[in-house]
Amino acid sequence: MKRILIIEDDPRITAALKVRLNARGYEILTAGNGFEGLKLAMNSRPDLLLLDIMMPMGMGFSVAERLKAVGLGHIPIIFITASKRTGLRRTAAKLGAAGFFEKPYDADELVSAIELILGATAAPAQAQAPSSNPDPRTCA
Repeated sequence: MKRILIIEDDPRITAALKVRLNARGYEILTAGNGFEGLKLAMNSRPDLLLLDIMMPMGMGFSVAERLKAVGLGHIPIIFITASKRTGLRRTAAKLGAAGFFEKPYDADELVSAIELILGATAAPAQAQAPSSNPDPRTCA
């Protein structure tokens, strides 16, 4: 079973993602801030991270940089943000992001991106959903 770590400070978003991804057969771990998330990632070695960019106690980009520094840079990261600041997508790409989604995002597109990155086959409904970002691995 693939393990996904959600590092997100909004408990409603975390809960919704957890329910949706558990239903797809993923093991879900959660952290409410960057510091907790970094510790959990180092201890649990997830297969993928869903990482909010703007959080208290460790912004997403800092968490990604720290993971690289401790030898966990191979873990794919999908960045998620509500911020409209310019340059975030570019910074995520420089950090090797596997995907980038702005809130509010289409949950089916996010699940399809996760399945693509983890090598799973998307269910027909997700596979046929139109996508504004057809390849989630590109952040450009």
